[in-house]
Amino acid sequence: MQQRKNAIFSCLLFFLLFGVAYLYEGSNHIFRQVDEAVAATSKVGAFENDVAPNFELLNLEGKKVSLDDFRGQKVILNFFATWCPPCQEEMPLLVNLDEQLKDKNIVLLGVNMTSQERNANDIRPFLSQYQAKYDVVFDVDGKAMKDYNIIGIPTTFLVNEKGMIEKRINGIVTPNHIPLLLGK
Repeated sequence: MQQRKNAIFSCLLFFLLFGVAYLYEGSNHIFRQVDEAVAATSKVGAFENDVAPNFELLNLEGKKVSLDDFRGQKVILNFFATWCPPCQEEMPLLVNLDEQLKDKNIVLLGVNMTSQERNANDIRPFLSQYQAKYDVVFDVDGKAMKDYNIIGIPTTFLVNEKGMIEKRINGIVTPNHIPLLLGK
């Protein structure tokens, strides 16, 4: 009698474990479908919840910098021009923000809209005047400006570790934006 109870118990345990495994596999399949659906709705673009368009631009030292180089880090991407009064106004705030980013996994990257500059030779003195030490790249042909749908400047983006745009700030970065950009 005891052997029969053990056999029945073993069969029930087997079917229970089989049922759990089957449900687990089914749930994994459902999660995979949800992930695929979310990925299908993600598009490359210049607005919140879009995948940030990648670019490859030269920096001050003449080295190629790609947005994809920063995967795994948040990136504050600031489009600016030297002749733009709001860009000039926000520069001290950005320089201060850059200092606050030293111990964080966040990078500040300036994108000079070189195609819109009156004189490309004004960029280095402009950055020097504000003591900007963060990396700046040059959008010489205006492609990044077009890809990011820049209409007015300055325009700033917060790109997360996965390359998705979390925030788009049209216009000047203010002290009210700092907590958001720092992830607080």
